[in-house]
Amino acid sequence: MPDISIIIPTLNEERTLPLTLNHLQTVRGQQVEIIVVDGGSTDNTALCTEGLVDLLVFSKAGRAEQLNKGAQLAQGQL
Repeated sequence: MPDISIIIPTLNEERTLPLTLNHLQTVRGQQVEIIVVDGGSTDNTALCTEGLVDLLVFSKAGRAEQLNKGAQLAQGQL
């Protein structure tokens, strides 16, 4: 079980998300899980997460809605 869960709300982030996720790979798996919660992107945001996140989920758009959805699924202790 991870100690920390990083929840990233997204909406049409295909240009910037890969860079962010690549930087997080150094901590991923070291008691850190990465969860992306997409709010209905119309670009390739979901495809950009392949192999770079522990969980990809979808929700209604809205940062609070997305963060709450990710928190419900998070396994981290913090």
